[in-house]
Amino acid sequence: MASMLASTWRHGPYDVALIALDHPVNRRRELFPAYKAQRSPTDPGLRAVLSALPDLLTGAGVPVRIREGAEADDLLAAAADDGDRRGWRTDLLSSDRDLIALVGPRVRLLRPRRRFADLAVEDAAAVEAEHGVPAHRYRDLAALRGDPSDGLEGAPGIGPATAARLLRAFEDVPSLYRALADLPPRTADALRRGREAVERNLLLMAPLPHLDADLDAALAAGPPLAGLVGDLEARGAGAAAARLRRALGGGTAGAPSAPGAPGAPKPPMPPPPERPA
Repeated sequence: MASMLASTWRHGPYDVALIALDHPVNRRRELFPAYKAQRSPTDPGLRAVLSALPDLLTGAGVPVRIREGAEADDLLAAAADDGDRRGWRTDLLSSDRDLIALVGPRVRLLRPRRRFADLAVEDAAAVEAEHGVPAHRYRDLAALRGDPSDGLEGAPGIGPATAARLLRAFEDVPSLYRALADLPPRTADALRRGREAVERNLLLMAPLPHLDADLDAALAAGPPLAGLVGDLEARGAGAAAARLRRALGGGTAGAPSAPGAPGAPKPPMPPPPERPA
């Protein structure tokens, strides 16, 4: 994790950081048992590490957020929304593409490629260039296309290019379904057959509402990750501590500007008050 955070800090510095973790109870799986059911079980060794992580991080003074029924990305979304209301700029570090829908003028997604040191920085322009729709329509696109990584089928025969084209013409999924009579018969039939799946996807892909990431407490915790450096040194991880210290160097001062939450393994992180364009 120290290596991951050090790599992320190159895109800062950040004034606030918090880590969000999945809760063992998954509300989406309760609604739809096939959700992520195709994934291999977590390695027992990794499961033990993840179970110990909240106490280790909290002991090092790092704010950790876990809420019953929620996944880490739900809390990252709550942090980004709260930060946006405060006028803060936020970076979300996550491999989950569902968070693309949160990208906006003050929110970027830092998405790991093959390794955490190699991060794709996705802002509003990059999202639209890659997916053919603005970020706030990405959830509609994903619902139509489906998400095999989460075990979610979309409308049959509707791939990402077709979904983007339809959304550019009709704006969102509800408007698209109201316009079925205006579509080519083959496309309209595919959408009719996939309607239940598409509407289910919209529900499951949306962040859980009414979550509080408690940014005030994260802000009051002081300079981000400073305690983690000392904790790593105390545990004999000198090389990791040194790398993290170098990455943090000079980046913990300044007026509050953004919330962030490295979510292990999916964190949101905040950019500086005066980040160059």
